[in-house]
Amino acid sequence: MGIVMTVPCRSYSAQTFDGCPACLDAALDAVTQAGLYLLGRAAPSLCGGAEGRIEMSYRLNVRLYDDKGGEMAADEVLVDQSVEGVLELADHETTEGGFGEDIEPETSMRLDDFQTTVDNLELAPAGRDGACGSIDGSLLGFGQVVGRFTVEIAAAR
Repeated sequence: MGIVMTVPCRSYSAQTFDGCPACLDAALDAVTQAGLYLLGRAAPSLCGGAEGRIEMSYRLNVRLYDDKGGEMAADEVLVDQSVEGVLELADHETTEGGFGEDIEPETSMRLDDFQTTVDNLELAPAGRDGACGSIDGSLLGFGQVVGRFTVEIAAAR
């Protein structure tokens, strides 16, 4: 059982992104989740078409940029990912205990408030259990472009 900490967001009621710490944290989390999803989908081909459970480790360097190219936020994440099969979004939505249930939507940004569009995806195998490359694209919040993102991927081991 995990504890979910929320930070009040000044802009949530206006449904805009103003760059407050809560918005930036949620945006970084959304980009990280999008990167992990893409890595999970690519895992079988990165491991030579392997089937069954695939264990992979990554170091993700996530950066958000404003429309002028200035860095808004950055984070480095070490991730161990197990991929056993691809769970379709419709299957996830029907399961009990999805994410965000403990977040109060009136006061905090949620991952669901952001969408990513990928412009460039370059992935290559990095050993038996890793990948390297980059993912670049645009981040949208409440249907408006918030900025650009880059996820640099390196093998963690």
